[in-house]
Amino acid sequence: MEHDMDDHTGEGLPINRRGLLRLGGAGLGLGLAGCTDRGADDGSGGNGSGTEDDTRPRMVVVEASVSATTVTTEETLEVTATVENRGDSEGTFNAELRMDDVIVQTESVTVPAGGTETVTFSGEFAEPGEYAVSVNGESAGTVVVELPPPKFEVRETSIDRTTVPIGEGIEVTATVANVGGRAGTFGAELRVDGLSVATREVRVEAGAEESVTLTHTFTGPGEYAVGVNGVAVDTVRVAPPAAFEITATAVDRRLIAVGEGIEVTATVTNVGNLAGTTTVELERDGAVIGSREETLAPAETVTVHFRAEFAEPGAYELNVASTGGPTASESGVGTVYVRECSIAVSETVTVESRSSQEYAFDLKENVDVTIAATTREGVEPTLTVVGPSGDPLIEGTTDGEIRGTVTTREAGRHEIRLENGAFLPWQSGTWAVEIETCTW
Repeated sequence: MEHDMDDHTGEGLPINRRGLLRLGGAGLGLGLAGCTDRGADDGSGGNGSGTEDDTRPRMVVVEASVSATTVTTEETLEVTATVENRGDSEGTFNAELRMDDVIVQTESVTVPAGGTETVTFSGEFAEPGEYAVSVNGESAGTVVVELPPPKFEVRETSIDRTTVPIGEGIEVTATVANVGGRAGTFGAELRVDGLSVATREVRVEAGAEESVTLTHTFTGPGEYAVGVNGVAVDTVRVAPPAAFEITATAVDRRLIAVGEGIEVTATVTNVGNLAGTTTVELERDGAVIGSREETLAPAETVTVHFRAEFAEPGAYELNVASTGGPTASESGVGTVYVRECSIAVSETVTVESRSSQEYAFDLKENVDVTIAATTREGVEPTLTVVGPSGDPLIEGTTDGEIRGTVTTREAGRHEIRLENGAFLPWQSGTWAVEIETCTW
């Protein structure tokens, strides 16, 4: 079973088994020159016993151990051996570190007669696996080498916006890199002013990157420091949202004929703390007949123009509403009267003295009736308009010309009478009569 260890060459590549461990003892070198797969002789450090009258050093490894039975390829393993000199003279012992019975390092140690010395090997493994570790035949144990665990780094972060209305949220995206040796699951944590507000798990393979997105909604105003797993992202300003008020409305005409148009203006102001977009709507009797979108900065004011035309007569109530803020703003424009007019009578008649010309119409309520009659001077015509109840709506005498307008108060039959009150027969009058009715 072949395994190599990293010799800290800077390249991070597997090397020959003889370079399996990087020595850590003071003054000890890395060279392996002269190392073999044999034990040392009795004089220089083998485990042999020699003759009874032998006065040479007699070296024995009496104990060997490892600093850990499980390490990763990024951790340092120490192998410690105790060398005892059972001879009668000082000597130098060549300690041999073996991995799976293959010599990978040697260390020389001088041991006085009857004394002991400790020799230590240290290094990092380049590849995972299971290794039997011994020093000159003395077992130090079995070491299991694993790849390093997942190790995560938050490398990049981004935020969708840094100014947020109360009640709205942010999206924070982080790029997570796994620089460890094994795949693992990273728990991304979004913190606002140091407090955890959102978490999400993402699995990342060794050497790979993944993106994770976390969200949070703010419920109060202020400035908040936002971070992901200790990495600062940005500062978020939270303020009350845009709020819009209609501060003025106007209409250029309130009395028009069918088919004619009017212009309505509305002044809208953003009275909130943030920029925002409002939809300004013109309503006729509660139904929207026009809309405009306006984006306003805080304290900004805009005048919105609408044009409206009416195809049917009637009295219409106009209103302007602004939406887009926490509450809608409304302002009444007023009533616009749309009339449909027609000429009911247009003729020239002769009215003898002490006689009259009469007209009768069935009219609705709120009909404007305009009567115009002209005759020669010296004739004094009298105009009378009587409603269904018999009450006169207009009554008056003029010299030569009559013009009057009346608005009906109720539906029903209305009588219009033009009288010539002259007494003399030759005081007859030829009158030009025109009667117009306007319905709205």
